[in-house]
Amino acid sequence: MKYLLDVGNQRKPVLIEGHLKMGGTNPAGEEINVNSLHLTRGGKPWLPVMGEFHFSRFPHGQWEEELLKMKAGGIQIVATYIFWIYHEETEGRFDWSGDKDLRTFVQLCQKNELEVLVRIGPWAHGECRNGGFPDWIYGRCALRTNDDDYLWYVRRFYGEIAKQIEGLSFQDGGSIVGMQFDNELTDNPEHLRTLKSIARELGMKAPLYTVTGWGGPGGARIPKDEMLPLFGGYPDHPWEKHTNQLPPGPHYFFHSVRNDPSIGSDLFGEKAVDIKDLEDIERYPDGSCELGGGVQITYHRRPIIQADDVGAMAMIKIANGCNLLGYYMYHGGTQPLGELSTMQESNSQGNQLPVRSYDFQAPLGEFGGIRDSYRKLKRLHLFLHDFGDRLAPMAVVFPQVRPSSLEDNETVRVVARAQGDSGFLFFNNYQRLTEMKDKDDVQVELRLPGGELNVPANGFTLKKDGYFFWPFHMDMDGVRLKYATAQLLCRLRGDGETLYVFFEVSGVRPEFAFESDTVSDVELKEGTLVRQDGTLAISDLKPGSGCEFAVRSVASHVVKVLTITEEQSLHLWKGRAFGGERLILCEGNVVFKEKGLRISGTEADRMAFAVYPPVKHSITCQGVPLESSQDKEGIFQVFKPILQTREVEFSWKRIRDSSLNGDFFKYLFEDKGQEGTAPEWEIRIDASAFNEASEITLIVDFVGDVAQAYIAGQCVADQFYNGVPWKIGLKRFRDQLASHSIVLKISPLLKERDIYMPSRQLEDRQPEILALSAEAEYAISLDNDNRRV
Repeated sequence: MKYLLDVGNQRKPVLIEGHLKMGGTNPAGEEINVNSLHLTRGGKPWLPVMGEFHFSRFPHGQWEEELLKMKAGGIQIVATYIFWIYHEETEGRFDWSGDKDLRTFVQLCQKNELEVLVRIGPWAHGECRNGGFPDWIYGRCALRTNDDDYLWYVRRFYGEIAKQIEGLSFQDGGSIVGMQFDNELTDNPEHLRTLKSIARELGMKAPLYTVTGWGGPGGARIPKDEMLPLFGGYPDHPWEKHTNQLPPGPHYFFHSVRNDPSIGSDLFGEKAVDIKDLEDIERYPDGSCELGGGVQITYHRRPIIQADDVGAMAMIKIANGCNLLGYYMYHGGTQPLGELSTMQESNSQGNQLPVRSYDFQAPLGEFGGIRDSYRKLKRLHLFLHDFGDRLAPMAVVFPQVRPSSLEDNETVRVVARAQGDSGFLFFNNYQRLTEMKDKDDVQVELRLPGGELNVPANGFTLKKDGYFFWPFHMDMDGVRLKYATAQLLCRLRGDGETLYVFFEVSGVRPEFAFESDTVSDVELKEGTLVRQDGTLAISDLKPGSGCEFAVRSVASHVVKVLTITEEQSLHLWKGRAFGGERLILCEGNVVFKEKGLRISGTEADRMAFAVYPPVKHSITCQGVPLESSQDKEGIFQVFKPILQTREVEFSWKRIRDSSLNGDFFKYLFEDKGQEGTAPEWEIRIDASAFNEASEITLIVDFVGDVAQAYIAGQCVADQFYNGVPWKIGLKRFRDQLASHSIVLKISPLLKERDIYMPSRQLEDRQPEILALSAEAEYAISLDNDNRRV
């Protein structure tokens, strides 16, 4: 079926400039600003990627390592909450040390060329106790209002934050580019205006001031032109009070509504049917701060999030016009233990969170482990880094035929973002928890200002669970690409030539169609070249690391096109290494350091890597010269470091079957009662394995309800059973494990518990460990020692 998108008759969005009370210039003269359509940086459109990582929920000694992972994954701005209760649990005694050291965290971001958006509250939520308010403030004032007593406490708290971030704003040459006030405050714009005023009076500043824009059927009420309303969306809603599977959600459809009142509906009411955006929405660009990188399970709802649940949502958000892509969470963490209480949200009538775990099923997990969603998102982020300035000004164009409802799985979901004749065409055939079908003979007719274009020339099969985008009428350094049936990934510039990297999408053979009058020459190693009616078409390609062809523009600029497989696209990294910007193909986990790379993984053969362009100097691995392999992987230079690994020795045994008593699980069952037993297992790890390993992960495949891990009598990790093996990173406990064992406690899962869990069997399940293993991760450092080979 052919779907029509009439780009030429699309109503153009109105560009409004200079009306928003924000923007700032750093000492180097670079300006960050914002208009009604998009952010700008240095006067050019800017579409940044932002990821949430809570510094206070992760060991400070490992912050830099995790920030480098975020950067390698494509994050440019790190968003972070400042939880009031963490820093002033006891009134008047502020703590900014250790894991609470905000200043050091922001400075580490700047050191590693990451920018920061601080979410300064005072109220945060973030599944924290009291939403971040200290216990002592209750009963003293009217919270989250312009009550004089409340504002006195706010001013004192903001004053402490101001001291911590003094001199770290973008305008001062620092890395803080954004500041969010409160969170999910939907009906008090004057209070939000007051919070901004207090922050500014205390010297806090940033180019961007933000607020959450969702809530209710018409969005939040915010002070006009003072703050950017940012939005969100999650693949599941663990805060819902019921325990049924959710119906199909709007986040897998192309649409124009930014507001999602289901976020935080546990706080301000149920989801409305007639959803609209906030007033004057056209004055603000579309941006997100809470696109779910996963979801945090609660006691009564335990959904399992797949990589494509997140990957599809992110692409669709961009297709729908989002020009600031912000994830919550991008990196999970662990709730700290307070001096006076635990710090998790725990409401007997609503959300009940684990005491410790805030893993969130995020791309980077609670202990820094990399999930498949990390790699899926990295592909999109590479594209946005290189082509976001083109995408940001493009308007959304919907087809004439669109799905009739959220239950319509037959109509092809397609949309374009376009400016003039140029743009990107987005397809989605993925829906969480829904069996989709292949859709045959799909073709799109684009009616552009310069004429009609059929994409592709012949129909294709849109495979089930596929989601991707293709460029059309794209300028490639003087060569005009009419369309490609491969997804654009990134670009690498060189002297007199540019490499464009694409990857094949499931079920579609890559085809490239160029305007022949923009091409002076073609160098084709494989495939078929056809010239017809002003089009130069290249097809019959075999994607891989050597699938490269070149076209020369009429101005003699060489444009190289590399088309890799979909699997290879998940293992492609881009960054500065060995003296220049490079592409790295590696199945291990890569981060870019000042001089080279750090590669980590659990399997030695996955640590091999391939580099483009080739390195002309010798590489050292752990300080020892590493020569490139005689083998080549297409256009890539191959290196195969030798890595010695060993099995992690451990032992475990069941040590006790004791009745539940005392404080064990009291936080969860104090109003419900708990019957049965809570068995305990003791696990001893050979801590000497850390002499070679960079991390050891304990993998516990268990059955039960609530599991907790103890070291030296303290609960260090916990998990609500959901059928997925529990992974505990042990690096942070390395010193303790030299002299202490791990004790696991697991409670029974009783059939009367009202819990949403897709894999659950409706019968009493006694605690049991089905399997237990320990997996070592190893890391190698690769540097350029500047000696010619």
